[in-house]
Amino acid sequence: MSLLVLSSRRIVSRQSGYDLRVANLCAHLPGEAHLVIAPLQPDGATGSPARGGDAGLHTDGIFASVRELSPVISGPPSARRHLRLSQDHNLRVTHPVPFARAQAELHDVVRDLDVTCVVVFGNDVAELAATLGHIPVVLDVCDSNTLTLRRALVDSPRPSRGRRRWKDRLALLREGVTESRYPKRFARVVAISDPDARAVEGRRGRAGSVVTIPNGVDEAFLGPLSAPGTRRGVAFWGNLAFGPNRDALWFFVHDVWLPILRAASVELCIVGAGAPPWLVELAATEPGIVLTGFVDDLRPVVTRYPIMINPMRTGSGLKNKVLEAFGLGLVVVTTPLGVDAIPQLVAGEHAVCASEAEELGRAVLSLLDDPGRLHALRGPARELVDRHYRWEVIGRTWRALVEGVRAPVSRTRR
Repeated sequence: MSLLVLSSRRIVSRQSGYDLRVANLCAHLPGEAHLVIAPLQPDGATGSPARGGDAGLHTDGIFASVRELSPVISGPPSARRHLRLSQDHNLRVTHPVPFARAQAELHDVVRDLDVTCVVVFGNDVAELAATLGHIPVVLDVCDSNTLTLRRALVDSPRPSRGRRRWKDRLALLREGVTESRYPKRFARVVAISDPDARAVEGRRGRAGSVVTIPNGVDEAFLGPLSAPGTRRGVAFWGNLAFGPNRDALWFFVHDVWLPILRAASVELCIVGAGAPPWLVELAATEPGIVLTGFVDDLRPVVTRYPIMINPMRTGSGLKNKVLEAFGLGLVVVTTPLGVDAIPQLVAGEHAVCASEAEELGRAVLSLLDDPGRLHALRGPARELVDRHYRWEVIGRTWRALVEGVRAPVSRTRR
């Protein structure tokens, strides 16, 4: 089986959930895999370069070859883009000449490598893969754009207004139409969680037409459980430039930590690159906030604390930080949205869930003052990860899915 893996960027960073997903799933593909990068933008915008100290992912043993197409976007966009009601042909309409060039190059690579199946990661270049009418295509959307936009527009505590809100509604309409058509356009469609899968199917889609393949946990987070951290505090980690993470931190700092936890001498440790200016300024004046920036190894930093907080209010997908915390033995205090992508999770047995700021604050204080409760939550949470979220377990399901893909019956243009 000769497989082509299509991505809009290079797979380089250990700190990127997307890169980790691509690398780990591709390591379990049933055959020889060739990575083809279809960059959206020229001038080195093909990937997420390793950030400050990130040694990067090593994919030499995963891909037999790596090739790069011409940029799909180049020059000023066509005015015709404003007339579209979906994203089905957005790149083709917006940038017809570079799209046609990248399409021709992709078809040449497929022919040269005698490819029997194509695997696409993310929505960015799904349109390009849809032109391969004679080759079965597996599309892993990862996170649903429809679900992300819907939550930002409808459920966000700080929704957009005015002209911005009108644009957001139009973007939601386009994404919803496009994603609901994926099951008919591709041989198989995969999402990272059940909520994302149902959002891709849409209200008129066939239930079960999108398969859930979650992320796993790196073995580095699954060593023997040590004793809980002894510092009186909580930890949060992730990409701090990511919008939902920024919103979660704003909420937790201003509505939970400052009015409730600061007076109780609870330390807040925040790990990750891209901290917003307001957080940097506050950390400079608040000794109870520890802002580490990027660190090479999360484990020795965050395991000093017994609790990880996950106060997500927007976004979609599966939160890797929750699985990592379970693996390391940190008890997770989270909003329900922060764990809605983990169907096996039982609130009160694997994690503590609370929606409101006061409830989150009380949950943190209660756990810090009750070592027995901390111990009672750590074991079941770790067992959940061991049973369902090791990459070797997920890899078997993924491999079987790709092996079962068959070529289209006819050469229908997509």
